[in-house]
Amino acid sequence: MRKQTVFIADDHKLVRDGVKRIVEEDKTYTVIAETGDGLGIIPIIRKFAPDILLLDISMPDMRGIEAIKKIRKFNRKTKILIVTMHKNEDYVCECLMSGANGYVLKEDADVELMNALHTIQNDKLYVSPLLSSDIIRNLIARKPDSRVSARNPSMRKLTPREQEVLTLIVEGYSNKKIGDIFSISVRTVEHHRLSAMRKLGTSNTVDLIKRAIKSGLVDII
Repeated sequence: MRKQTVFIADDHKLVRDGVKRIVEEDKTYTVIAETGDGLGIIPIIRKFAPDILLLDISMPDMRGIEAIKKIRKFNRKTKILIVTMHKNEDYVCECLMSGANGYVLKEDADVELMNALHTIQNDKLYVSPLLSSDIIRNLIARKPDSRVSARNPSMRKLTPREQEVLTLIVEGYSNKKIGDIFSISVRTVEHHRLSAMRKLGTSNTVDLIKRAIKSGLVDII
């Protein structure tokens, strides 16, 4: 029987080493590639077309969610399992809606990772037991705007790109870095920032960040 090929993308080497050890204890899997840089994800997927990608959300140079969207434009076969510390339900929903096959929290990866791998390998969705599967199903069933407006009516005015840019602003990314991630100009990033400020009724970036965190639009860990 052919071994299932696995690609690990996480910016912490200790995490990659630990995940690799867990995966390769099962002789039906073999890790064929690793990267700690978000920009290395797409070239490796194109070159090796691994059976499974283990992906963190918080990657330098390209966020995990953006990587999922780019991968799904040319590859529908590779199973994508998110392995992250983020518990925010919107992150779970966005990852699954973008094309991920499962979502595992790092804090229980030592006992749940292999179960998750076997589950997604059999074309089933996997969500960490530390998260509420009922809530996740409800989130997936809703439209993005209804999820946002349920928390704060003013948030429904933001476009998906404005929400993505706002998330990166809160995470401390510069306009240039955000532009590089989304392949847009710094001027366009600034336009999204100003538009978000106007829609959320803030007059500066500091207040914008405070409003985003207070409204629960982004998750800070």
